[in-house]
Amino acid sequence: MDGALGAILVLAALALWWFSATRARELAKSHARRFCQRQEWQLLDQTVALAFMRPTRQTGRWQWRRLYRFDFSPDGGRRNGGELVLLGNRLERIYAELDDSTRLVE
Repeated sequence: MDGALGAILVLAALALWWFSATRARELAKSHARRFCQRQEWQLLDQTVALAFMRPTRQTGRWQWRRLYRFDFSPDGGRRNGGELVLLGNRLERIYAELDDSTRLVE
């Protein structure tokens, strides 16, 4: 019986982690889409990619800090890169590389 309870707890923890990760990815995609729309850019591939995540202690709570990367086109011809950082479910920062020397930060 103890083994079954342990397996159920592990599966429940994995399900919660998967739900949290999926929700964070959708939130990041939404932030990237709105950011590109404000700049009148095209979000390429209509998606974001998780680059890294780590637990971070902030204001007495543990939260995941996630870095997502996305590609956009400012003129329809070039492919540029951008990144955004989520702390928990809050956007911490978002920025885009326009060329070798220009970076747009919000």
